[in-house]
Amino acid sequence: MNYPQFLVIDASSYEMDAHPIAMAWSLSDGTIKSTLIQPEDDWQDWDPGVEDLHGISQDTLYQRGETGWEVIKEFEFDLENPHLMVADADRTMELLDKLYDAFGKEPPVEMVPLYEWSKLEDSEKRYQQMEDIRSEMGLSPYRCEDEVRLLLEIWHRQQ
Repeated sequence: MNYPQFLVIDASSYEMDAHPIAMAWSLSDGTIKSTLIQPEDDWQDWDPGVEDLHGISQDTLYQRGETGWEVIKEFEFDLENPHLMVADADRTMELLDKLYDAFGKEPPVEMVPLYEWSKLEDSEKRYQQMEDIRSEMGLSPYRCEDEVRLLLEIWHRQQ
């Protein structure tokens, strides 16, 4: 089965100047790839409360994260389609723009938000479906690879 590609990016905070700290995307065969992202020198925003939720410290990012440039190269290598399925298109694009801006580039993708690709038109039903599947599969809402897995499962169940 061929799947569309999904993308989720975790942020350093809920603020507008947040930066990407982790990114996960899927391939057309349903495989999920994820990576931590080392902060650029001018990315200073950090919310310890959000760190408590996702469990990723700044030290972890510097020690185990990939440089933004390496993340971009791998992500672009894996792109098979310029249209990526996402849960929140605006926030995902803000974070992807921040990553690409650090290198003077623009993302070569467009976001297709959940409300456009989900067959459930009612937002409350979509939210409940997400929560039910997340619970059923034991997925964390604070890990980008789990959220990609959730989006893949939603899409699969609607086929």
